[in-house]
Amino acid sequence: MNPNNPDDRNQIEKADPYDQILFEGYTDKEVAEIKTLMETWDKATYTTLANSIVDHANRHGFRGNYLKYLRKASNFNKKGARKKLLPNGAFRWNKGTEFIIERNEKIISYGEN
Repeated sequence: MNPNNPDDRNQIEKADPYDQILFEGYTDKEVAEIKTLMETWDKATYTTLANSIVDHANRHGFRGNYLKYLRKASNFNKKGARKKLLPNGAFRWNKGTEFIIERNEKIISYGEN
């Protein structure tokens, strides 16, 4: 993109700064995997999906390792997990030291206790 081109400049200004944080340091192949894993997530109350993932990953000890965070959430096995309906209509699944929160079959958060 050329920042001197008005069309490109407009697109650059609209870019989500959290995308840059989320994808920084990853190969093209890893970025593609991140984008695929993001399809199973919901932005919930955040302005963007990338903002939600970056914030949750940072809060749950995965700062800078967003691909690992997304992979762990994706691999969460609900079999044998305790399921609880939350007041906001989401479900929280707890298994061992891990949990995942979903609404409408989309991930909102994942963490380890």
